[in-house]
Amino acid sequence: MTTLAGVALCSGIAIVAAASTSAAFAQGAANCPNPIPIALTTPLTTGMALLGVQGRLGLQDAVDEINAAGGIGGKKIDLAVEDATASSTTALNTLNRLLERKPVVIFSSMISPHIFTQNDAVKKAEVPFLVAGTNSQITKQGNPWLVRFHVHDGQLAAAVPRYVIETLKKTKPAIISVSDDFGLGASKDLQKAFEELNVKPVAIETYGINDKDMTAQLTSIRNKGADMILVWGRPGDVTIFLKQRKQLGITIPVIGNASTVALTTLNNLTPEEADGVMAIAGMLPQVTADAESLRFARRVLDKTKIPPDNFAVAYRDAMYMVKAIVEKVGCDKVAIRNELHAVKGWKGLLITYAADPSGDLAHTMGIYRNKNKQTELIGTLRERGF
Repeated sequence: MTTLAGVALCSGIAIVAAASTSAAFAQGAANCPNPIPIALTTPLTTGMALLGVQGRLGLQDAVDEINAAGGIGGKKIDLAVEDATASSTTALNTLNRLLERKPVVIFSSMISPHIFTQNDAVKKAEVPFLVAGTNSQITKQGNPWLVRFHVHDGQLAAAVPRYVIETLKKTKPAIISVSDDFGLGASKDLQKAFEELNVKPVAIETYGINDKDMTAQLTSIRNKGADMILVWGRPGDVTIFLKQRKQLGITIPVIGNASTVALTTLNNLTPEEADGVMAIAGMLPQVTADAESLRFARRVLDKTKIPPDNFAVAYRDAMYMVKAIVEKVGCDKVAIRNELHAVKGWKGLLITYAADPSGDLAHTMGIYRNKNKQTELIGTLRERGF
């Protein structure tokens, strides 16, 4: 039997517990500046903007929510953002300007060449550096300050070829990628994974980051008898590729990275150009039954008129991860770095994060397929060992 006195006692315990938790959070943030400086360098203009703005969408949404709820230990977050454009030199310059503000952590973009260029400056500055670039070598540079919170092309390269061969039963794949660190690194990883499956791609093609004509590469792939095309690029150039594939009457099925199913790509395609195209990629917030993820997607779209993608989800999660760590250890940069490398079982919107020895935190991928211009989630894959 529950008495009123018992209810009052339980309520008192709950109040004390809540107060103790709040006090612990405040104590954790006691050594933090007020406001707490966080920084982001990402492309907001040029052809990279379709991807780069996603980092800002996810990060800003999290910062706005955290600040509206009282901040971290009662201290608001001050988010400084710099436009890295498409230039690695500009990306380095923006990083250096942001470092002058003495941020507690700094977020970089998903543009791998930018991160490689920024790596030494971050090492020297000794600031926790959170990135989403997908070149598999980013976390192999011996930089203890760097962690990655999005799946990378090494993980995808192991998953996609196996899915193509074992599930889709294709035996004559072709690979086409953008010819920068991101695309070339992915192509190399894909070729290695196919080799381990005793399959040799019938064609390996590349295109320049600003190329507008891919008909020569597409024609070559068709003439070499490919039965599956793996495309690794960004929304702008993948859009061109898919349009020209349709114009040439090529019906070879396509699977790629997130750009093949991103809304920023689909918005520029006809239903016929998009239909049937597949991807294995990070988790998209709209293609889920998870209510909180759907609210996030709708909130960002309503606020910015830009549909958030897998990167926006990852940046949102990473900011909340930083919040939890600062509440625990404060703003000591070494302590934050160590906590990031010790993450285990941290639940984000759609996946659970765990740090591996290299500093990679994400290990879950979605399998997607376009039905006309509507993307469907048809399964998930986890990196082996996680």
